[in-house]
Amino acid sequence: MTKKRPVTFRPFKAPRYAYNKLRICRHCGNYTALGEERCLKCGRAALRPIDQQAASLAGRKMQTRLLLLLLLTLAAVYFGQSLQQMALSGAGGAVLIAALYYMQRKVRQNENLVSLNELLGRNIDRIREGLELNRQEAVAVLREDDVLAYEKLREISVLLRGDRIARQRVALLHGFQLRKDMNLELEQLLLRDFEPLLAEYIGEIARVRPELIKDRTLRYVKNYEAQILEMDKGRDILAGVAGAAVRLKRYVLLYSGLIGRYIQDLPKDRFLRLSRLITASPHEAWNGLDQKVAEVREAKYRWDPDF
Repeated sequence: MTKKRPVTFRPFKAPRYAYNKLRICRHCGNYTALGEERCLKCGRAALRPIDQQAASLAGRKMQTRLLLLLLLTLAAVYFGQSLQQMALSGAGGAVLIAALYYMQRKVRQNENLVSLNELLGRNIDRIREGLELNRQEAVAVLREDDVLAYEKLREISVLLRGDRIARQRVALLHGFQLRKDMNLELEQLLLRDFEPLLAEYIGEIARVRPELIKDRTLRYVKNYEAQILEMDKGRDILAGVAGAAVRLKRYVLLYSGLIGRYIQDLPKDRFLRLSRLITASPHEAWNGLDQKVAEVREAKYRWDPDF
């Protein structure tokens, strides 16, 4: 059995928008989601946030429009057949240039977003290539520093989703001692198929951060309950998940069958929470869970003043 070791992760805050993680190299056009100073592809210190790049492109388009209008104005003045025509052309052009400048300033934010959307759409394949290069970089440092490798994969996974990167992250987390104060994730790591290491991780999360056990995790556990039960300490994992589920009435109603199968294994505080939920709503459709609670309460906590 692999001995878990205590580790500390660097602070991590997911960006408001996933694209905020992206930077582009102004020299070679490579994309990255990591925080390195130099481009992994060309080695130049020419990385720039993608929203700044999009804003720069939008600014150039606006300048091009103004320049084109200025040239048309100058042409109109040059070809004016009289001084009056030249003056009117110049004045009219100046008014149009000022109006265009004002209008562009008003819609600059929208122009930036349009430019960003176009930039992402045109370069989706290059973005994928850059993220794959990032993933390979994370794997390359695995032997020397598995914590750094995990942190890199965590950064990349904001943009690069899928079972492969999630499985790699779960495998790395398996070697770490999890604590309540750690910045942990769960739903982002769920896989399409059964993975024993993921089941163990879910059990650990149920112990240290039960608030992370939500609908998708409960569905995953329910779907692979039989496989988890066959694992060493599988019943403990399932009991831990059941205990985490009783924090919300909605989960108790939706997963009453799962909770009922492990009700005997619930710690006292979790069973007390469940008992009070059912007592407070006796007319809900508990699917027989209320009867099981009554039986366990009578058998184990008959003389307990908390009940």
